[in-house]
Amino acid sequence: MRLLTIILLGFLGLAPSVRAAIHSQVDLVNLSPRIVAGEKIQLALRFKCDPHFHIYWKNPGDAGTPPSIQWIETSNTQPSGPIWPGPTLLDLSGVINFVHADETLLIIEATVPKNSPNTLTLKGHVQWLECNEGGCFPQEKDVSLTLKLGNENQVVSFNPKLYPDLQPVILTPGRVSGQSLEIDSPNELTHKWFPEKNFVSPSAIASQATKTNNKIFSLKDATDPLSPDPIYFVAEDLNGNFRRIRVELGAQTTVTPTLISGPNLGTLNWATWSPEAQASALSSGKSVYLDFTARWCATCQVNKRVYHQADVITALSQNNIVLLRADWTKKDSVISQELKKYGREGIPFNVLLKPNQPPIIFSELLTGSEIISAISQSNATSSPPISSTHSYLVWLIFAFVGGVFLNLMPCVFPMLGLKVLGFAQESGAARRTVIIHGLLYTLGVIVSFLTLALLIIALKSGGSNIGWGFQMQSPGFVLLTCILMITLGLSLVGVFEIGTSLAGHAGQIQNRATSAGALLSGILATAVATPCTAPGLGAALGFALESSRTTPETLLFFFVIGLGMATPYLTLSLFPKLTRLLPKPGAWMETLKQVMSFPLFTYAVYLLWVLYGLVDDANWLRDASLGLILIAAACWIFGHWGALHRSPKQRFLSRLSAVIIFASTIGYLLSTLP
Repeated sequence: MRLLTIILLGFLGLAPSVRAAIHSQVDLVNLSPRIVAGEKIQLALRFKCDPHFHIYWKNPGDAGTPPSIQWIETSNTQPSGPIWPGPTLLDLSGVINFVHADETLLIIEATVPKNSPNTLTLKGHVQWLECNEGGCFPQEKDVSLTLKLGNENQVVSFNPKLYPDLQPVILTPGRVSGQSLEIDSPNELTHKWFPEKNFVSPSAIASQATKTNNKIFSLKDATDPLSPDPIYFVAEDLNGNFRRIRVELGAQTTVTPTLISGPNLGTLNWATWSPEAQASALSSGKSVYLDFTARWCATCQVNKRVYHQADVITALSQNNIVLLRADWTKKDSVISQELKKYGREGIPFNVLLKPNQPPIIFSELLTGSEIISAISQSNATSSPPISSTHSYLVWLIFAFVGGVFLNLMPCVFPMLGLKVLGFAQESGAARRTVIIHGLLYTLGVIVSFLTLALLIIALKSGGSNIGWGFQMQSPGFVLLTCILMITLGLSLVGVFEIGTSLAGHAGQIQNRATSAGALLSGILATAVATPCTAPGLGAALGFALESSRTTPETLLFFFVIGLGMATPYLTLSLFPKLTRLLPKPGAWMETLKQVMSFPLFTYAVYLLWVLYGLVDDANWLRDASLGLILIAAACWIFGHWGALHRSPKQRFLSRLSAVIIFASTIGYLLSTLP
């Protein structure tokens, strides 16, 4: 029994560190043979992808995120945005992407200051998404390059034919007819045309048609508006040069993109957020409402209730507000950068944008009246901007209340119920013993939350872009938490025993060990609670982890959360008379213990749903589902054939077999995790 407990705890502790291997080499290289003060130089962000892996073009197509770099040090050279090579089209079962494979150089131009020292140092933080047929993996790395004035620097060669911005622009007219875009195509451009924005859908690019010398594109399902302004394509000519094509449309041209409907969002129409979609809507004079969300964010799911309210639907629809949803389930790097612009490290986050006005930021606990008030405020241009934020003290109250309600979440509630059973069993114990157990349990919870806070602070100070809930962006952690919930649930049902409760009675092997067990149960209860986010707690944690918070402020938040979570147990310990309100021990306790398994199974199903959103490999998801069945079978073997009435040999063989099946199943799923 202890061996299985150790295995479970070990996997729980290691889960956040499970990460996908990096399949791209990334560095910063020099392209200029001679570095002269006061003149322009060319650098490049170089990607070398492993076979079958790719990164994304500036317009990724149906899915994906282009690479980005955030400069840390530039020696006053002011690097420009990247110059992109022409992409290739990748069709993955109908999902159309525009990608780069093998070696790719994103060219960066910079001007050397006239008073530049002899040595220039450039450093940046790169974020990119690398993908293959099995799935996509967000990666990040710090890169640097040191250059000296003169011609003593190492130079990397590149092919200028691949870069449309380094070639003359081709001008050509275009026309809109119904839901089709027809463009006069120069004779030398016979290859695929790639749009720089999705005013033509990726599927239309894959099926683009040629009529005589004209290119014809369907405008159906495009996500960006087609306006009278010039639009740009990129295509390869007969000589292997990628060329930029400027298409001049008639002044009467205005085509609105077809918006996609989000699931369970009433009658509101939502489009997928992108910087281009946001900029396009604002440039056309429309207001934009942004909803940053993720599958694993419980508070985000609770907030979505307001989108079903009739008055909210009316206010958003009548004011012609563009609704954009940013899904951060997979820690999209572009979304991370957008959150940083508002000083945020996590979600939920909702904001209303209007041209030439400051943003209106909503509170993390979203209400319908708040949205309606913000829309009215934004329409009254003479009024000062509003921001639905709370004071530090209010957030501390949210933290405490969130910690208390954390006990009611599916992953923690069974533990609280079994704690109550423990009080019923200890009703005859000395008061001093009960108080000590309560204080030790509280100490275990608070120390665990403070340790977690210090871990997050340390990782962030080291450059990692994480916040509360970062562990739920790791498929390995979600998988192991799902397995833990199923295992605990089967134990509560009675399939096997690992003690009366892992979180409530771990370490209580003998009476002399009950104090250590109380401390350990507080630590384990926190470990089980970390995947949960009670409504409101995620909001408070997001506030605590903002970049503007000091370390003492963050630690105080986590202390208050731990105190809130331990309060019910501590209250019963300090005021033992309250235990008289509990029924006397009896058969009802076994029934309640079994009932407590169903919230755990419910949470396991939720985690499986989150896992399906994180992993795109259908074969691995099939294996994971079968693996959960093997986990359940191992638990049954452990309990049925390892029971005390079996012979010692049967108990040994069955328990050994169960542990082998259990551990090897987890090992296989983690080793094959996309």
